[in-house]
Amino acid sequence: MNANKINTQIERLEQELAKLKEEANKPSKYELEYEDGDTFIISNQGVIGEAAGQSNDLLKAGRYRSTEKFAREHLKIQNEMMRLGALIEAVTIELDMEDCWVADWNDRHQTKNCVRYDYEDNKYVESCFWTHRLAEVIYVPKEVATRVCEILNNKEYEL
Repeated sequence: MNANKINTQIERLEQELAKLKEEANKPSKYELEYEDGDTFIISNQGVIGEAAGQSNDLLKAGRYRSTEKFAREHLKIQNEMMRLGALIEAVTIELDMEDCWVADWNDRHQTKNCVRYDYEDNKYVESCFWTHRLAEVIYVPKEVATRVCEILNNKEYEL
């Protein structure tokens, strides 16, 4: 192969690489673009309105919202999930189970339990799954889910 062909091939490969890099760095069509001063940030302390500037870390963590309504609603859910996670941790330690269970989604026979609220019966109940995984759920062993439901239903802890 002569030098001209090699240089042409290198140029073509460099152009393809640049195009691939550009595509890889493009935001998803589902990532909203937020305007300075026109967004709300969900922080650990609450909702911050009319945020100036943007942080890539906050953007990647999904902390921006376009309306205060969404920001407040999502903050409430986030806080409930954090409190539920803290209760699950405490119960797991209480039952001495912190090192004995991990959800294994490749094991179709292992039950993965979670806590949910049943609005018809007005109480927390345990649910279990084998292969169905919900993104917003913390999965735990049956004993932990049962104990967490008891604590929540007895109003010993609130989310």
